[in-house]
Amino acid sequence: MVRLADLSDIQRRIYNFIVDYSHREGRPPTNREIGAALSIQSTGHVDYHLGRLQKLGMIEREPRTSRGIRVRSMVRGLVVRGTIAAGSPLDIFAPPDQETLDLTVHSNGYVLHVRGNSMIDDHINDGDYVLIDPQAYVGDGDIIVATHKSAEGEAGAATLKRIYKEANRVRLQPANSTMEPIFVGKGEWDREWEVQGKVTAMYRRC
Repeated sequence: MVRLADLSDIQRRIYNFIVDYSHREGRPPTNREIGAALSIQSTGHVDYHLGRLQKLGMIEREPRTSRGIRVRSMVRGLVVRGTIAAGSPLDIFAPPDQETLDLTVHSNGYVLHVRGNSMIDDHINDGDYVLIDPQAYVGDGDIIVATHKSAEGEAGAATLKRIYKEANRVRLQPANSTMEPIFVGKGEWDREWEVQGKVTAMYRRC
């Protein structure tokens, strides 16, 4: 089975851009849009790498169609990397229990086990699993993993929230009417916080 890690850097970047663009815009990009986004001047060079991705079974293409790219799903066994707080920030990278989930995914992401109820109005409950894409485009209102780098813990403390960039601050908004948002000043955000990735899917075991 082909993995993103097996691709060249440019092929991986092209593939991730196609996935992200298709998700964001609701349609696949053109070769020219791929080249512009990744600073590839030649559309023929883009076409060559698309051909390689097609041969590897990662995409399908419709001939003579400008937006004819289709991403093929891949089933991968992903290790649950740790626990993420749906509440107050906690250490995201607590030692994992090596639990794995067989998931059909498009991105080179990782899985976190949700602890807490701050996102229940978005149907993410305590005990659910979320798939995090560390390379996806993040816009206002997306559900993200935000890490406070200077907090206690080897890698800081992290929380699962919707992100909104306001005039002089960032608002980390829970999806629970009983909980208050976290407000972070722009300067503090730039110095001390980091977005680890965006939630692209949620899974619940029956």
